[in-house]
Amino acid sequence: MKVLLIEDNPEIVEIVTLTLGLRWADVNLISTFFGEKGVELVKKELPDIVILDLGLPDIDGFEVLKQIRGFSDVPLVILTVRGEEMDKVKGLELGADDYILKPFSPGELIARLKALLRRSEMPETTAKVADKPSVRGQLRIDFTSQEVSVGDNLLKLGPREYELLHHLVTNKGKMVSNQELLEKVFPEHRADTQILEVYINKLRERLEEDPDNPKMILNEGRIGYKFVGS
Repeated sequence: MKVLLIEDNPEIVEIVTLTLGLRWADVNLISTFFGEKGVELVKKELPDIVILDLGLPDIDGFEVLKQIRGFSDVPLVILTVRGEEMDKVKGLELGADDYILKPFSPGELIARLKALLRRSEMPETTAKVADKPSVRGQLRIDFTSQEVSVGDNLLKLGPREYELLHHLVTNKGKMVSNQELLEKVFPEHRADTQILEVYINKLRERLEEDPDNPKMILNEGRIGYKFVGS
């Protein structure tokens, strides 16, 4: 297991190093203070997960995230002191899989990383739920191969995006509550409906012809969402 830490604070690097060394012995940690070097290491080292700080000395962490997402869907966690709602939403919209604020609990960090890796491997239940692909207009979801396409375009969905879409589609025509979606897809964010809204919007942008006037993923008031079949 290889973890890449892009972080310019030596104290944080030391804490993460000690935390992984004590609680996750089979992890090989690679670290750099610089964003540009971090992007190079993602290409060269092919880490299993990336931990990214936003305040880096050479380039902004959001730019690092955009560059990484330009060529890789590696699971990525933002680790930062920036707790503003705008920064959190921006990070998730740019493709981060999770967002952890400093100061953080070592136990929480390990739990979040392991949960994210489990999702990146896709739970067995997801692969076994359906043999028959789901089709709605140009949208096709093959549960066996876990491939999602719109027309001839094969989409690269992150593990949480796929899991959220899967849960909505397998409950097609039924309202799924915010709480159920959070517990199934974002169990470590059970009270955070904002993260759910961000991921719903990301799915709409990928799947809908007009994301502002969705036809597939519909709001059920403020209670939940529903995937509408053809």
